[in-house]
Amino acid sequence: MAKKTVQFSVNVKDITITSATYEIQGIVNGYVGTATSRTPFQGNSFSVDLPENESGYFAVTVFVQEYTSNDTAYTISAHPVSLLATLYLPAVSSEVVVCPESSIASIYTFARMTTVGSDGLVTMAGTERNMKIAYGMKQNIYLTTGGVADMIKNSPNGFETNSYPMFNSLCNLFYYCLTNPLTDSGITFYDQFLNYAWHEKNTPNTSFLGAVRNMLYDPFTNAGNIYQMLVGRKEIYTDSLISMKNVPDDQKAPGQWTLTLKSNSSGSKNFIPAGAAFVVFDADDNAWVANNFRAGSNLSGTHCVVYKYDATPASFSPVQGGGLLGVGFGASIDPKKEYITFGNFGWGPELNNPQEGSISRFYYKDGKPVSPSNGFTAGLSRVQGMEYDASGNLWMASVGCQDPFAPAPTGVYPFKSEPSAVVVYLNGEPTVESMLICDEFPVKRSSDEAPVYLRTPYLKVFDVIPDNKGNAYVSCIGNYDKDIEKCALSAVYKVAMEGNKLVVKGAWYSNFYSDINKQYGFESLRQVAINGEGDVVVVGVASSQATILSNDLSTIKGYYNINTYAPWGVKIDKKQTVFLANFGPDKDAAGDNTLDIKGPFGVTMIRDASNPESAQLMTVPTGGSEVMLANGHPLYGTQPKPQPPGAKHEPIRMKSYQPIMRLTSTNIDGAGNLWCMNNWKPSAFIDVKDNPGGDGVVIFLGIAEPE
Repeated sequence: MAKKTVQFSVNVKDITITSATYEIQGIVNGYVGTATSRTPFQGNSFSVDLPENESGYFAVTVFVQEYTSNDTAYTISAHPVSLLATLYLPAVSSEVVVCPESSIASIYTFARMTTVGSDGLVTMAGTERNMKIAYGMKQNIYLTTGGVADMIKNSPNGFETNSYPMFNSLCNLFYYCLTNPLTDSGITFYDQFLNYAWHEKNTPNTSFLGAVRNMLYDPFTNAGNIYQMLVGRKEIYTDSLISMKNVPDDQKAPGQWTLTLKSNSSGSKNFIPAGAAFVVFDADDNAWVANNFRAGSNLSGTHCVVYKYDATPASFSPVQGGGLLGVGFGASIDPKKEYITFGNFGWGPELNNPQEGSISRFYYKDGKPVSPSNGFTAGLSRVQGMEYDASGNLWMASVGCQDPFAPAPTGVYPFKSEPSAVVVYLNGEPTVESMLICDEFPVKRSSDEAPVYLRTPYLKVFDVIPDNKGNAYVSCIGNYDKDIEKCALSAVYKVAMEGNKLVVKGAWYSNFYSDINKQYGFESLRQVAINGEGDVVVVGVASSQATILSNDLSTIKGYYNINTYAPWGVKIDKKQTVFLANFGPDKDAAGDNTLDIKGPFGVTMIRDASNPESAQLMTVPTGGSEVMLANGHPLYGTQPKPQPPGAKHEPIRMKSYQPIMRLTSTNIDGAGNLWCMNNWKPSAFIDVKDNPGGDGVVIFLGIAEPE
């Protein structure tokens, strides 16, 4: 087998390694054995001949035994201290740097494929696809050849979020675990950190990297206490949390130790993301993002964004044509992951509304449309959620109702509404001959009325998820109006494919009481999902909760309503962790120089679905810098603060310090990164009056089980 000589350089600031060992492992499943066993070296470098096997992905663990600092020699005799780096051998043309930065970047991005032994040895195992994605994300944080990556250092990351300073704080944690001073309580720094970081009951942390890996299972435990360990100590790795500017000292401590990457470019400054709504991943792990708006307006967007697996724009992004017009929540990919379909919903005035409704389809390799210029229209009227089943049938939510959705003003659509419907294109074929449609449902117009089978546009079918057994679950927003003929309770239906028909097999009607309209049942339901037990989970915007239903829809089995804020999206990973994408509060007090709503934005994470009270909110605080768009403009443009009539003060340009915004959905890639759709800007004034679209995606690294 051919081999390639690789030079490794071990580097910790202010420290010289004098004695250490290393171990290198191939990390793709199927690679037999380790490349090297535990091997000693002296000084700060070593070289290894690595086999050029089929995958080329390797991880190196370096175990520090002795070092010098300020001309004083130290021997590590307590807990193991190890460093980590990952590499892709075909891309290595110079040395590989092993350091605290490479350790933190690798443990976060490869977390879901990683275990850490009691001695600090890092073992990774996964598919080549897992490693490709994880390595691509790692390169966005720290380069294999050394140096912090541009993506995490600069806008829209940098100090616009707290992830870059958090990364440096994690490096400082490593430094002080290595040098291990005493804390004020008399315990060593290393022991204090191991005690603070989350761990399984009766399985205490025994290594730094093992503790950091555990923090990604529960990043909330002792988050503030871990931060306080660094307060008052020398900042070895600068630009950390303690030195963030424009952030008050009492707001610098993170609520959770998650690292995020934000991406806000489409690949074109003329078509920046505005209103990202949903994302799916193709056979090359590119992320196809449904895009609502044309930035700077409330008009329907005519483009969608495609990111490579490392969250940088694909060469053919943004995609256009094929009937794209105001894509909503609808994005799906066929079982072979080759063709991406978007649902056209339409926003703003008449000229930006696809009257008939349509879907647009693209080939994954080059982003070229395979749908006609008006899209495929058979049976459709304003499309929202959609999903393929395992047989390749495409299930779609056809809203039907032509009443404007925010931010469109009333009276802008003079089109005839159609009945809300579920439409299925058999084998994905978008023709009348291959179409099944269900547009008659048992509808309740008020909570005290019996359901009546009706064709009505006011159900507002929003999402549909097939169970791959010939059934699908359908969520309906519902509608309240003083005119009873325009009312329909929010509902979930079970629809079965029987022969050449779609048949309603069950129904559940919301019993939520609204303080606004003083009625029961108008919950404004959004995404629906199926968990590992076959239960149905549906989220409600008005209720700020998720409801768990039995698979026949006869029984409410529970709620997720802790740390939830008007969720639109629900995603359940392979280990049944629940992620709720929160749209956030309608209104809250804004600051003097910002239009930002101060209410919480982010993702509710429930690791233990049997314990809803364990829910925590993952968010992304500011690092102190103003949020900017990919074209270099401020998020709110030049919008001044609204002034009362006759005001004598000069208008002040408003700024934004909310890097994560109103979310509509999340999805999980092949390395366990959670992609969150920043859909609307966090300001009621801006949302409706001027520029509703948010600015791209926020990715929580390594937080979920890989898809």
